[in-house]
Amino acid sequence: MCVVGIGVQKDQLWSQIQSSLREKLGAQNFEIWIRPIQMAAITHDAVSLEVPNRYYRDWVAANYGPALSEEIEQAIGHPVRLQFHVARTQEAPKEASTEKPAAKKFKIETPIPGVSPDKTFENFVVGKSNEFAHAAALAAADSPGEKLYNPLFIYGDTGLGKTHLVHAIGNRIRQRNPEARILYVTAEQFTNNLIEALRYRRMPEFRDQYRKQANVLLIDDVQFLSGKDRTQEELFHTFEWLNERGVQIVFTADVLPREIRGFEPRLRTRCESGMLADTQAPDMETLTAILRQKAEHQGMNIPDDVAQWITARVHGNVRELEGAVNRLNAVMRLRPGVLTLDVARQHLSSMLEDMPQSVNADDIIGTVANFYNVKVSDIKGSRRLKQLVRPRHVAMFLIRKFTDHSFPEIGRIFGNRDHATVQHAVKKIRGQSKTNVDINSALQILERNIHRGL
Repeated sequence: MCVVGIGVQKDQLWSQIQSSLREKLGAQNFEIWIRPIQMAAITHDAVSLEVPNRYYRDWVAANYGPALSEEIEQAIGHPVRLQFHVARTQEAPKEASTEKPAAKKFKIETPIPGVSPDKTFENFVVGKSNEFAHAAALAAADSPGEKLYNPLFIYGDTGLGKTHLVHAIGNRIRQRNPEARILYVTAEQFTNNLIEALRYRRMPEFRDQYRKQANVLLIDDVQFLSGKDRTQEELFHTFEWLNERGVQIVFTADVLPREIRGFEPRLRTRCESGMLADTQAPDMETLTAILRQKAEHQGMNIPDDVAQWITARVHGNVRELEGAVNRLNAVMRLRPGVLTLDVARQHLSSMLEDMPQSVNADDIIGTVANFYNVKVSDIKGSRRLKQLVRPRHVAMFLIRKFTDHSFPEIGRIFGNRDHATVQHAVKKIRGQSKTNVDINSALQILERNIHRGL
């Protein structure tokens, strides 16, 4: 699609290119690597892009150069040379080739610029669901390397703010110490770096980068290391090297270390040796506050009925919420007017689910039985075996939480037990969920499974 010649407004052109790249690269990669780039200049045969620093330049040129070239050429209508230069004269501008490196040239991906400047503690909305994780992250950032918070392991379901907190830690440490060398990578990037180092026999360089060149190590989504024995071995030795020297380490995962299948016991125990902090699905009030903050950041005003309609459909997932705000912002820019509930429904129905169906007692009991590997008939029956007590109590607790059944009604479901027995079970599980990590984790997994089964 040819939109111009040389006289096109470069800001408009760059905005068009960014929109396309967001769709192709995904929101997370776009926010971290593409959004900070500015189009500095455009001529008939060249486009100059301004990047924050030389590390950023090298990374983007190596990993996103071809995608950038393709989108720019498609928008302009003819081939151009792509150039990068560093902003604010951090170093002399230098043209970065977008050509692929020679097949046998080894280059470790540099994760240093991976900390997104947009994700800070200041714009993180704190609620009951994440206040402990927020406090732990803040403490780790203010006192990096302190034994109580090192390592810090943040866990919780997708889209609940783990990555935001990790970036916030990096940003706060860098704000307090601009010379700090902060390494942020995903578990997948760490694995890919290791594969390249092994392939080209450059393990010393790999180890130097992750050990001697790091003041802070941030690794996202370590559950993806499941079953990757060689990667886990290298991460274990890196962990030991850094921990002995008081370097702050922060990991995130969807679940607790002990729940990651194929996770080395020695690595699991290291992850559990510091602080474990969970993020849970935000309540409606917190979710609404997050929605309004993200909307205000983009200069939007979300009416109350639209806010309620959106938050009821994202099931606590902040990432889905952000996607909804971004789409509405794009719609309102293309078609200025009043944002109404009808407009939101028209443009968001395809990406947001309808109101969740109601859950029933049988759904819950079946999910609990499957989780604990026991029979439904045993949970509902009168047998008082030790291995059945906890599943039975958990099922009673969840039925009380997610249905309108009274205590006597729940008692009848479970072999005509009296209401006092059910009341005691519910109270017991509620109390244990606040102090027992295993119970709390099991409840989170079960609630997700119940929702997915609808």
